[in-house]
Amino acid sequence: VTGTWMGSATVPCTYVPSEGFTVQTLSWSVERDSSSSTIFRRDASGDHILLSKFRGRVSVPKHSPGDASFLIENLEMPDSGRYTCQIIWRSTDNSLITKEVTTIVKVVKEVNPPSSSWELPSSLHQ
Repeated sequence: VTGTWMGSATVPCTYVPSEGFTVQTLSWSVERDSSSSTIFRRDASGDHILLSKFRGRVSVPKHSPGDASFLIENLEMPDSGRYTCQIIWRSTDNSLITKEVTTIVKVVKEVNPPSSSWELPSSLHQ
């Protein structure tokens, strides 16, 4: 996934909800420079944003079963990294199933700036 600096990006994570399975926890983590940090965790007690630099900038859909995509807004260059979505389900017989999806996110400065930025300021039109 490529996002533009100061723009937003959606990191996809979808699954097929199965009958008899309930989502225990959903978490998103990011890996940069070989260290991994959990950014977001949803469990029985609600949604928690664990890394302060992401507070107010990230969200995961609440009421769309099957969609755990991660929206990051106001992208910053250091947001680039490997993002992993981990979902843990509990079945009726209490067994756990885990699914992980990793997506590489790259934040880039705008490659093709709007053409208006190439126009001369009106003060230069003589």
